Amino acid sequence: MHELHYVFCKRALEYLKASEDSLNKGLYDVSGVLAQISAELSIKATIQFLGYSFPETHEIRKLLSILSSLTLRDEIQNFVKSRRGELILLENARTRGQYLSYGLDREDAEVCLNIAKEIINLMKKIWGNKWCSD
Repeated sequence: MHELHYVFCKRALEYLKASEDSLNKGLYDVSGVLAQISAELSIKATIQFLGYSFPETHEIRKLLSILSSLTLRDEIQNFVKSRRGELILLENARTRGQYLSYGLDREDAEVCLNIAKEIINLMKKIWGNKWCSD
């Protein structure tokens, strides 16, 4: 049985792949929602990996703020500041993609997917050679 951080990490990568596949199929709402879930799980996995509990929230910026208090403070804070707009779109993708009539278009879904990939790359840096995938 794998520890929770490992399970969340693997799931984050699975959701990321599903987001890419959905984008390629023109399912932009689905892609954005899956990118948000992927990013959220990767951050929660990393907080857990570091030995801490994560809050029950879907807010990416809040999770990154908590993570920055544990490691890579300046790098994470600079990332959040420089990517604020993209992070807000990613946070809102879950609601827009599921519940709102205007949803996400291709450009929105691409932004969500790309920022999720950036977040995962940042998480890989924290995990080092213990990341859940090659």
